[in-house]
Amino acid sequence: MQLTLHLTDDCNLNCTYCFVPRGPARMSREVAFAAARMGMANSKTTGLLFYGGEPLLEKQLIYDVADYTQAIKKETGHTFFYKMTTNGTLLDEEFLRFSSDINLTIGFSHDGPVQDTCRLFHDGSGSYALLDDKIPLLLKYQPYAVGMSVMDPSTVHHAARTVQFMFDKGFRYLSININYDKAAPWTRKHLSVLEGEYKKMAEMYIEWTKAEEKFYLSPFDTKILSLLKGEDYNKDRRRMALNQPSVAPDGKIYPGSRYLGDPEFVIGDVFSGIDLEKQRFIYEKGAIPSEPCWACAVRTRCNYAYDTLGRQETEIIPDITPVQCAHEQLITPIADYVAEKLYKDRNALFMHKHYNELYPVVSLVEDRATGGLTP
Repeated sequence: MQLTLHLTDDCNLNCTYCFVPRGPARMSREVAFAAARMGMANSKTTGLLFYGGEPLLEKQLIYDVADYTQAIKKETGHTFFYKMTTNGTLLDEEFLRFSSDINLTIGFSHDGPVQDTCRLFHDGSGSYALLDDKIPLLLKYQPYAVGMSVMDPSTVHHAARTVQFMFDKGFRYLSININYDKAAPWTRKHLSVLEGEYKKMAEMYIEWTKAEEKFYLSPFDTKILSLLKGEDYNKDRRRMALNQPSVAPDGKIYPGSRYLGDPEFVIGDVFSGIDLEKQRFIYEKGAIPSEPCWACAVRTRCNYAYDTLGRQETEIIPDITPVQCAHEQLITPIADYVAEKLYKDRNALFMHKHYNELYPVVSLVEDRATGGLTP
């Protein structure tokens, strides 16, 4: 089981597209420790993802959870693994040494050259300058850190530049997501720009692959995976989501981060455990896409058709937004173009990456043996 621990609702940034409601709620040691024990009771290994708000505002709690779970591991042999998503502003060398010691993987949110458009401090000042020195420090200790960027209508025309910026800085695991909040002012013109930016990224993907660069670039790699898996793609995604609930600061458990605070989506708490009947009910609701999705050519490859739920009064219903729908129809043929070109060329790295199930293990061994991915 993997649990997302929302350590705090607070954040030292005030990003314009953030979906997390701000507030004073903080997770206690009692709740965090109970969550760890609950994870232990339900699986042979337990993943803990530290999330927020900004989780490094609760740095001591992260240290305490690590100490607590490492003591459990020593006593019982139960394995814990750790992840964290952070805006990076509070990273320092002491914490990065600690993260290396416990193998805590860091997801680093940064919007590249347009960082100061949306990712601002509360006084309106930008965060780009502060983070410029932190990136090499992060990659020194975490060469596999994930660079996470958001495409917003105000910045979408720089999306390809952002990917290139992160790549040039040394990130090789790149997660690119859209701001799909219903209030985000996407227009047809913005989506047309996004299509052009994805086409630029497609050429970058091909160029990097031909240069034998090892990298991961979503959503291209997820869409290529969906092409290979077909009907099984979303079946696998849904099974994984079933085992990745989110824990709010007060200990209530939800099916995912986007449902926090909605009482209709509470599926238990860390002290009494998960209400399996309620969890199964929500899981089965997510198995039935909205009616328009059934006729869509990319339904089985869509990241949103399944398990994207909302609430209409007290009824849980499918809730895919028009922007999510347009995005999936836009990116899929571009990713297919990339896959077709590299497949026809029988590019060795592409074939190894997508058709060899042992590739992640072999790649990691190679990197450690040769010092690869180290900036």
